[in-house]
Amino acid sequence: MNLGAVNRGLATGLRALLAAATLALASPAAAGLSPEQQDAVARVQDYLNNITTMKARFVQITSNGGFAEGDLYVQRPGRLRFQYDPPHTVVLVADGVTLLFYDKELEQATYIPLWETPLWFLIRERVDLSDKVEVMDVTQSAGMLTIKVRQTDEDGDGGELSLVFSDRPLTLRKWEVTDGQGIVTQVALLNPEFGLELDRKYFLYDDLDIPRAGNRPDL
Repeated sequence: MNLGAVNRGLATGLRALLAAATLALASPAAAGLSPEQQDAVARVQDYLNNITTMKARFVQITSNGGFAEGDLYVQRPGRLRFQYDPPHTVVLVADGVTLLFYDKELEQATYIPLWETPLWFLIRERVDLSDKVEVMDVTQSAGMLTIKVRQTDEDGDGGELSLVFSDRPLTLRKWEVTDGQGIVTQVALLNPEFGLELDRKYFLYDDLDIPRAGNRPDL
C-alpha cells in the first residue's frame, strides 16, 4: 500500500468534506420549505449552536474505495481536531486562530487563517449560515431527520451535503458529501459525547513534529 498516495487522497477528501460540511442550514424561508421543514431546519441550527464540546469516533468511507477511521474533538468556538488512526498519518487541527493540515509521513504542514476557511462558519461562536446555500430537501422518518443542501455561490464546486440526525432527542449521527465529480464521502459518528471537558492539548500542535519550514501565515 502506498500510504503517501492514500494520505494525499485523504487530504483531498477531507478538505472537500469540511468545506461542504460548513455549508449547511440555509435560511429555511428562502428555500421555499413547508412550515414543518422550516421548523426542522431551525431546530437543527439551534442544536448546533448549543454544542459546546463534542468527542466521537468517526468512520470515513468514500465511493472510490477509501476507508479510514479515527477520533474527532470539537470545542466551540474555533477549536477542532481530526485524528486519523494508523496507518494513515493525517491530522487536522483548528486552534481558534489557524487551521493546520499536517501529513506526518510527508512532513507537510499547511496553515490557513481560520476565518478564511469554510470550516470557520461551523465552529464560530454563532452558527449562522443563511446565504450561499440552498436547502434541497428535508425528510423525517423512522426517528431520523435528514437535511440535504448544496452550495449556490460561484465559488462552489457543485457538491451536495446531507446531514443525518437521530430525532427527539436531536443528535448528529452522520454526514454525506457528494462532490462535483460525483464522489461520495460518508462520515459516521460513533458514540458521540457532548458537553465534556476536553483537554486543551487536543487543539495544540505540541504533539506533532512539525518542520520549521511549515508555511504558517503571519497573523
